[in-house]
Amino acid sequence: SGKIYQLLREPTLSLHPTSLLTQLAEEEPTEEPIFVEGDQELFKFVIDYHRDRKVILPLTVSRAAVLRELQRYGLEVPRERIIEDEVCFPSVMRRVTGWSQKNHRRKTETLAALLGSLFADAAVAKAAQETGQGFRVSTRDVADMMGVNEHDSVYARLFRHVQVSQLEASDSLLDFASSFGYSFSVSDLAAGWFDIAFKPIW
Repeated sequence: SGKIYQLLREPTLSLHPTSLLTQLAEEEPTEEPIFVEGDQELFKFVIDYHRDRKVILPLTVSRAAVLRELQRYGLEVPRERIIEDEVCFPSVMRRVTGWSQKNHRRKTETLAALLGSLFADAAVAKAAQETGQGFRVSTRDVADMMGVNEHDSVYARLFRHVQVSQLEASDSLLDFASSFGYSFSVSDLAAGWFDIAFKPIW
């Protein structure tokens, strides 16, 4: 499979007498198509150079790879005739920004699910001690259960972007509450530090 390109013998090909495409066209004077083998992604730059005597290079394409492809077709192209397309830069940055924002949301959702699970584990331990009474679970309880200091910088960095609403929607906390007959409310003490109050519903 391949792609069909159309080039004029005059003046497009005749301007490049050393080009493999020019030589093949001279050997085949009819209108029959000429078949060549090459990199389909890079061949368009070969065509561009035949037509415009320059190549506008997107930021996502290797300059060295394009130069090799041009040389394969008998074209010795001065490096200054390959121009990096600065117009593409804002588009690339928009894609990078959009991806980063989506990935940040994914990380926060994952960490919120983890933190909710840790709070649920701590809640199970406290519920067993309180025997039907209301109780609270704080970040300190979770940190103690994990064997870390609640003010540990790693802990703080991990959970600083978790929101109250994400903990309120935590599958682990909701499952604990429905399984053991509690309602709960989440208080945000500081970035990454929370307090959850559990009350029996019977």
